[in-house]
Amino acid sequence: MTGTYRISSIIFFLWPATLVAAFFIGRLTLSNNLASVQSTILNSTENSDSGKSAKSGSVALTKSTDDFLFIIDEEIDPLLVIRQAVTESDPLKRMSLLTDAFSELKKDNIVDGFALLESIEDGRLRQQMNTLLLNTWGKMDGAAAMEYAMNQESDDSGGRDGRGGRGFGRDRGGSLKRDTMAVMSGWGETNPQAAVAYAAENGTGDHGRNTMMLAALQGWAENDIAGAVNYAMDNPTSVGPGQEGRGGRGGGVENFLINRYVNENSQAATQWALSQSDPEKRNDAIGTVARSLANDSPEEAILWAQSLADPEAQAQAVRGAALGWAREYPLAAMDWALGMEDSDTSDQATRIALSTWAREDPYNASEYVIGMEAGPDKDQAASTMAQNLMRQDPEMALLWAESITDPSLQAETLAPITQDWLQKDAAQVTEWIENSSLSEEVKKQLLNQF
Repeated sequence: MTGTYRISSIIFFLWPATLVAAFFIGRLTLSNNLASVQSTILNSTENSDSGKSAKSGSVALTKSTDDFLFIIDEEIDPLLVIRQAVTESDPLKRMSLLTDAFSELKKDNIVDGFALLESIEDGRLRQQMNTLLLNTWGKMDGAAAMEYAMNQESDDSGGRDGRGGRGFGRDRGGSLKRDTMAVMSGWGETNPQAAVAYAAENGTGDHGRNTMMLAALQGWAENDIAGAVNYAMDNPTSVGPGQEGRGGRGGGVENFLINRYVNENSQAATQWALSQSDPEKRNDAIGTVARSLANDSPEEAILWAQSLADPEAQAQAVRGAALGWAREYPLAAMDWALGMEDSDTSDQATRIALSTWAREDPYNASEYVIGMEAGPDKDQAASTMAQNLMRQDPEMALLWAESITDPSLQAETLAPITQDWLQKDAAQVTEWIENSSLSEEVKKQLLNQF
């Protein structure tokens, strides 16, 4: 029952993994590294009169008087391999040749590699290879790669910013975003501090997100995921407006990175969360780690929460586990939360699990609460349903509040609903209270607040 936002966030961040997967498929399927194609290229050129040239210690390969490539000290020039690859009909072999060649390019010839890629007829493949080459350049020299990416002509009409301009802070189309993210991901992998500093100063906003920063943090996470998460949590404004989570933290970015951390090494992730010295940061980290654990293994999340001796840490882990579990298996999460021995912890876990369920599947959540046995647990559940429905369906929220049998909890639940209604129509809300089936005590409490 994962929401659309969660799916779109995952898709947005996983694009570097797709390129890496393509790289290894090509490498594992065909072992056509630079050395293995040397004899093929030499044989094809030695038979051509125009393919020979005397040069001490080297063989010069040329197709025209203006185009020279050399095999120096029996090593294939990567540019020659790229030229060979773009004419290769086998897609896996072509991928292997190109990725091998990219790894051998240097700062002084990498631009020539882009020029050779222009002859690839398959537009999608050409785009993928350009992106991968930009990522490679970002690892070598992030600043130079960014300057190159920013100065390239865009395939989008109207220029990179849709109006012929190239300045930062404008919407310059998807191609520029793709290129800059490729560079920043590579840069973040090899020099994260420089990459995030550049992104913090120059990054553009995309629906409140600094996409350069997101890519730099993704690259940083390749070698030091804890460092990337810590940066995101400590510098929420650098990530971008609207990305702050609880307590002003990094919000969606930090959560995504923590989820990745848990998936890669759950034990290291739990230790990292507990090691945070800042109490607020520690609580956020524990809750997010527990939620991520519960997405795939509720049992592991629960066992971890129960193993924590610190009551506050345990409560945070329980809340996180309830949220994560309820997203995938809400019924099981509710049964677990209601069955906890500690009443306060049970109440918190139940509210979180039911709120999560109600947001993603309000009909079945409502059916569950209706079928509960009358008593304090059902009253708390009805209050939770009312609170969740207060904004989008106030009439239904009032019905849930009316069903609560505990007068104090009923008044507490009704207060924010009626206050919001009061701002819109004071006479109507007063009439509703006076004619409702609420007890006189509750009616009095609600009317007195006005």
